[in-house]
Amino acid sequence: MALRTTLVNLLDDLRAECRMSLNPAHNPQDRDRQVKMLQRKQEWLWNDFDWPHLRVERFLDLQAGQRYYDLAAARDAQNVLRGDLDIQREIFVQVRDSSAYCVMQPHIGAAQYATHDSELDERSWPVTNWRISEDEQMEVWPIPDQNADPTTLEGRIKITGIRKLRPLIADTDRADLDDRLLVLHAAAEVLAAAGATDAQIKLDQANALYLKLRGQLMPRRIHQNMFTTGTRGNRPRRGRPIAIYRAGS
Repeated sequence: MALRTTLVNLLDDLRAECRMSLNPAHNPQDRDRQVKMLQRKQEWLWNDFDWPHLRVERFLDLQAGQRYYDLAAARDAQNVLRGDLDIQREIFVQVRDSSAYCVMQPHIGAAQYATHDSELDERSWPVTNWRISEDEQMEVWPIPDQNADPTTLEGRIKITGIRKLRPLIADTDRADLDDRLLVLHAAAEVLAAAGATDAQIKLDQANALYLKLRGQLMPRRIHQNMFTTGTRGNRPRRGRPIAIYRAGS
């Protein structure tokens, strides 16, 4: 079992599990169908579980007077443009304030706008709330009245979430999920379509492996629902509830 297996190796393993010829030249018309099947299996498995190794941190810098931010412009810790966050999954947003990352609340409503009306360009600091807006942009509240500091990182927003799958098209592309898991699920479908007697065996193996991997990756500690954001001077700051955005909520 391994991650980051190339597509060409996945196809070899799939053909072996299905008792097909390992020579791609023997069935060139089947490659596209096999690739599509592996893609679909990976997409389903990726969507069904929050795989920890696909959890990433992406960053945006606040700008004075800017209310909306394009998540496609989010960068990694090395300031490399990524734009690969999937907002249909859980995302957790923090802002750096007074040398600590503080949790931002995933809601902006009438109570907030009554305090600082963003429509009137009323600005303040620090930002405390956010929500997903039109075209997958993120609105922050209140509108910041200063820019993020590139030296101290004050005013930098950190977004934690699950990244999108990388392409799995070319032979050299690498799978994001376990190779054995993908191959067994795909092989079970191929064999079932062919009426093979061992199709159910392959499916049982795939499901058992899936449960094993999930069990190994699930946290074994009690989840803490309070997040301590640090200190301001010598005065401890109170913990805030962890706020997680769920698409459609």
